[in-house]
Amino acid sequence: MSNTAAADPGTEAAAPRRAVEVEDLCVSFPSPERGKVTVVNEVSFSLDRGRTLAIVGESGAGKSMLSLALLGLTPKPGWVTASRVVVDGIDVTTLNDKGWSKVRGKNISMVFQDALSGLNPVRSVGAVLMEVIRRHQGVSKAQARQAATEMLESVGIPDAKTRLTVYPHQLSGGLRQRVMIALALVNRPAVLIADEPTTALDATIQAQILELLAEMITDAALLLVTHDLGVATSISDQIAVMYAGRFVEFGPTEEVLRRPRHPYSAGLLSAVPRFERERRPLVAIPGSPPSPSEVGQGCPFAPRCTRVQDRCITDRPPLEDLEGHPVACWNPVPA
Repeated sequence: MSNTAAADPGTEAAAPRRAVEVEDLCVSFPSPERGKVTVVNEVSFSLDRGRTLAIVGESGAGKSMLSLALLGLTPKPGWVTASRVVVDGIDVTTLNDKGWSKVRGKNISMVFQDALSGLNPVRSVGAVLMEVIRRHQGVSKAQARQAATEMLESVGIPDAKTRLTVYPHQLSGGLRQRVMIALALVNRPAVLIADEPTTALDATIQAQILELLAEMITDAALLLVTHDLGVATSISDQIAVMYAGRFVEFGPTEEVLRRPRHPYSAGLLSAVPRFERERRPLVAIPGSPPSPSEVGQGCPFAPRCTRVQDRCITDRPPLEDLEGHPVACWNPVPA
């Protein structure tokens, strides 16, 4: 089943603005006991330019592994299978390493979770930026330096020309993250993946980074990977709730947050602290997410679910439309 981000109504140019299409994407790793374990299982979605999809879920849900698969960076000895993965009109399932080197950084880019480890510690900010620009744009060194300076200025880095000469460890966490965003956007990709882009940043810097992403992503599709529902709510058009390698709920952000139908989605929302006049106890989801090798025939969430039925133990629910948006549950939360 394909879950499509809604295009602007009434626009004839909606189809050409499609940035990414994914059908039945799986990421698997060899297992001595089971032959293989699948950590991302039959994920499907599509996204247009100018739209943001937030993928939320606990650690271990498969969010980051999905991101790496879309970039052709699945760790060895893992492998990817899919019916269709098209990025900016390019069928990336056919690409070899040489083909990926042309697409990665130009058609699709990523802001990694840890800005300090995501940047080369022994190369200056300018050297890294200029290399990416020259590789994909074929410009001179002087032109690349000018483009790098302008890009740093556009992401709000003061004294950009001087900053080209500094190394990652000489910058604050917020500035390093801005450099990562500049690096990802300098070649104007159709798709930007942001994997926990505000990790380890204080609340003020976090808000600035999210505001910057919202401003910069005007003609690209943004795939935001996060476990923070507050971050997802602030800039996303749609939310995909991921559990044990699968999408279990998918829909417009406001719809999913106001009327979560999957018990896991409802559990995530119940665990979020809220500032209200009346005190409300936080409700934790019991247990822990299963490892990929522990997922059985039924619903992966069944051992932790308060609405579990006999059918949940034996049959895995498909992701099907339920009164407005897709949900994978045999006994969904009442609307």
